[in-house]
Amino acid sequence: MKNKDLPTFAEKNTNKKPDMFSPEPLLKNQTPFFKLLILLLIIFVSALFTMLLGILVLVPFYGTDIIEELSAAVSMADSDQITMMKFMQVANQIGIFIIPALFYAYLQNHNISQFLKFDKKPLLLSLLMTVMLVFTFLPFTHWLVNVNQNMHLPEFMGIIERWMKDSEEAAEKLTQAFLKTDSLTGLFSNILIVGILAAVGEELLFRSVLINLFNSWFKNVHMAVFVSALLFSAFHLQFYGFLPRFMLGMLFGYLFVWSGNLWLPVIAHFVNNTSAVVVYYLFNTGTIAVGGEEFGSTNDWKTLVLSMIVSVFLLSGIYYFEKGRIVDVQNP
Repeated sequence: MKNKDLPTFAEKNTNKKPDMFSPEPLLKNQTPFFKLLILLLIIFVSALFTMLLGILVLVPFYGTDIIEELSAAVSMADSDQITMMKFMQVANQIGIFIIPALFYAYLQNHNISQFLKFDKKPLLLSLLMTVMLVFTFLPFTHWLVNVNQNMHLPEFMGIIERWMKDSEEAAEKLTQAFLKTDSLTGLFSNILIVGILAAVGEELLFRSVLINLFNSWFKNVHMAVFVSALLFSAFHLQFYGFLPRFMLGMLFGYLFVWSGNLWLPVIAHFVNNTSAVVVYYLFNTGTIAVGGEEFGSTNDWKTLVLSMIVSVFLLSGIYYFEKGRIVDVQNP
């Protein structure tokens, strides 16, 4: 599926008269490389601004030594530290993903919802199949986790592998601290941070913005999906979870491209993250005996193969029902 196979917005609006009073978007006719540089600059400035703003908001509660408090909070020793880190996580998600995506979209196309592909609702049937797909895809992602964790670097790269393992353990510790709650308040705050904000923010940047940008750069939507999924997985700095997160990025990417709207990948991302949050909560309250790391995994090859067959069937169904509604992911 290349660009030439997808009707562009411009082709559908050839009779529309230009508005002489509306200035052309600043990035509309710029090169993809220049757009990428501007995007990186926007992310840096926005992330720095929201981080500083978040620290200023925390000063009345934790005092002027907030920087030291944040450094110590990495240990996640008490609930106050966890609350502090959750607040900063919200600030980071807004500053790194949401604000840059919205601002970049405005510089590329003044119609932000059209550029980000929020202007078209998905079919209800596609939405239902997407939710089912998240759960049928789980056994395969868990299998990839096992494959990824059994991978080892050559002996001469032992220092790098040790650093990768330390980073993975730190990320796992942070995740466990975030999700370890048995209160409804903690559950809802985790759904907001891990479910809603992460799904919306990451899909805005990695799907709406980056697939659009790389599609215009490589002139190949498949390469755009691949590179955006690669960056999506690498961004999390969890090297022993790289393969499963990369495959999820590919899945979300094709849901975006095939449907021509961002709602399907956002819903898929939200369901994937929120189901983990709910499972952790139910495990912590003693309601279920299966932890978040084991939910959806299987040691039965027949179950794994069957889940993959069902996943392919659901993906085919989504493509079939959405193919007549596809529009180019690249706006003029």
